Amino acid sequence: MNRIFLFLFLVLCTDLISSTALGDIDSPRKQMANGVSAEDVKCKNELQLMIRSNGDAICAKLSSVEKWINSQRAEIVDSVLRDSENDTGDSLDEVQIDTDISPEKILVQSARDTYVLGATMAFTGESKPNTSLEVELEDSDGNKVYTDILEIDDSGLVHFEIKTDNSFTQGTYFLILKQGNDSEIVPVQIGESTGEIAAVIEKFHFDYDSKASIEIFGPISENISLTVFDSRDDVRSEDTVLLDKTGHAEYLLDLSGYKKGNYYLVLNHASEETIEEFTVGLSIGTAPIEIQVDDNYYKIGETVILIGESSDNTQILIELVDPTGEVIDKIEYYTDNDGKFIYPLELSLGKQSGFWTVKVSNGERISEITFEVKGEEKILTVQLDKEEPYLQGEFVTISGTGIDLESQAIIQIMSAEKSFELFPEVTKDGAFSEVWQIPENLAPGIYTVLVNDGIDDVTTTFQVIYKTES
Repeated sequence: MNRIFLFLFLVLCTDLISSTALGDIDSPRKQMANGVSAEDVKCKNELQLMIRSNGDAICAKLSSVEKWINSQRAEIVDSVLRDSENDTGDSLDEVQIDTDISPEKILVQSARDTYVLGATMAFTGESKPNTSLEVELEDSDGNKVYTDILEIDDSGLVHFEIKTDNSFTQGTYFLILKQGNDSEIVPVQIGESTGEIAAVIEKFHFDYDSKASIEIFGPISENISLTVFDSRDDVRSEDTVLLDKTGHAEYLLDLSGYKKGNYYLVLNHASEETIEEFTVGLSIGTAPIEIQVDDNYYKIGETVILIGESSDNTQILIELVDPTGEVIDKIEYYTDNDGKFIYPLELSLGKQSGFWTVKVSNGERISEITFEVKGEEKILTVQLDKEEPYLQGEFVTISGTGIDLESQAIIQIMSAEKSFELFPEVTKDGAFSEVWQIPENLAPGIYTVLVNDGIDDVTTTFQVIYKTES
């Protein structure tokens, strides 16, 4: 009997070793079934181990980590980036595959299926005349690399080009075209196919008891696992989709019985995972919209964090407008159960420096906010080491960035009665940090710190209070 148990133990160990040491890492689900704890699950290189809210492990792509965190459905376990295999839950809804989901109202095709890096992509076709056509090009991770809004004339003909510059990499890209409720997806390839999986949902907001058309791309003739989670991380439906010989499938998801809220579509193949979001049954809001951004100044390529509040569980439309008045991007989004929302806006979509505008509307109301975007020039900043008042005789650390190296910078500490000057040492990156001791007999009050580099200046303030004897 002992020999039998020893034999089974050796078989189990051999299976675990062969699936990790030899590079063929099992899925998180299989590892956990073999007794591995969620925190000890192994992921492939450049994938991130995360723990879902139900305690199960997943291995997520770098591009999906932020989506998992923002949805509050998973947390990072360690700092090593890796890739993903998801687990499933238990309630199963009936879904179906349809090869002809809807009549095509946008007919656009690429001049070539595959391009070399640096080439210009060319697209031609036709769409609804005298109507704006929204154009987005996304990479396989769902990142937008190009956006535009074309004004289609009465001929309905479509023709445009996209130059693949240094911001592009080899891989699969998806051209997404939208006119009202109509949409079209055109996959294009730069270089050799990487075999990554991707999904594009026809739109973001769906009505109750409707059907969602989903385009799925990945390795040719492979099975893709499809799971839909609700906002509480419960499984709403799951299925397996077989891709055709071109690595494509069109899938029709029946939303009958889905409650109001946001949902997450998760695709899995081997240890790769991708996630997309959509909503069901959200109404148009009527309450005012309050919005703000996380800073007043940005550089091209930075991310603007948009934060807002309005009616709960409602549809909103976010528009990013460049200094020329051109709408660079349109994003369909939603408010949560508390009426709040947060969304990252990528400034890499535009090339203009100047004053940008974000507009948010909910059908009845609209709000907008303006911020400044600067190009390659540095932004002069200043900050102190704390926000609380300083005592007489205490040290103050004054630091910042963006000083122009061509001129002598000066730091002035001023009140109505007193003035002090410092000449900071500046790094080659324009950063500085100076420590100044408050005089023991300096009068309590509010003092202004002014940093001037001969081109620009910036200020902040601090308070000095009496030093109490201990």
